[in-house]
Amino acid sequence: MSDQWDSYICNVNDKLASIFLDLGIRTSVPDPIRPWLLWAFVPFKHPRPDGLSSQQEFQTLIAIEDVLNASVLSACGAILSGRITSDGRREFYYYGTQPEGFEDAVAKCMATFQGYSADCGEQFDPEWRQYLDVLYPSDDDLERIKNRNLVDRQIELGDHPDIPREVDHFLYFENEAGRDDFANSVLAEGYRIVSKSQTERGDRRYAINVAKVQTTQLEMIDKTVLALCKLARLHGGEYDGWGCVVETGTENISKKPS
Repeated sequence: MSDQWDSYICNVNDKLASIFLDLGIRTSVPDPIRPWLLWAFVPFKHPRPDGLSSQQEFQTLIAIEDVLNASVLSACGAILSGRITSDGRREFYYYGTQPEGFEDAVAKCMATFQGYSADCGEQFDPEWRQYLDVLYPSDDDLERIKNRNLVDRQIELGDHPDIPREVDHFLYFENEAGRDDFANSVLAEGYRIVSKSQTERGDRRYAINVAKVQTTQLEMIDKTVLALCKLARLHGGEYDGWGCVVETGTENISKKPS
């Protein structure tokens, strides 16, 4: 378990869902020491109309998670990889060394929370498909997470997202032709080509920095970034983040890529 946890909203089984997961373990999975997928589904007492959790149960659900995590770690060496909140329940997904003792650990935990119960299950999942295919965000959802975090950091610095400013975007391409085709496309969309360069970046060595005046309101940033990601992929490229000055309405503070 790492300290790099984050969340995003999506649909799971055609239902609105909030997924909270450990992004930091992505480079170390599958973990051969923990091949067993173990899950516990806890129904809500007071779900929101959209099926997500309500503020009324917030503290109780946090307490349940804390006790569950400690119990299953002790019982079967299992760590929480992520959770899904959807359809009136919270689904906890663990990976452990063995399944024995899991159900007893969950039952013991839930007995301390009056009126709450949990449905348990287990599956041999040595490739960690549940984490990789269900919990882990898509490329677009991962960009949305990065955008939200950067916008939040800028707001903490006093930024006013509704103030237009030039926003820089950084991308890398497999070859010069792909980069040039991309450049021609974004020029038609009102972008300025700030710079082009050649780097030592693996198989995508052809860099480009483009910029456009816009606000940094999250909806606008998401729309911009996802469009650039899609266009870059069409030309053998990869999007690598954005940056801009912090607009306080009085003076500019900094300009850093995500």
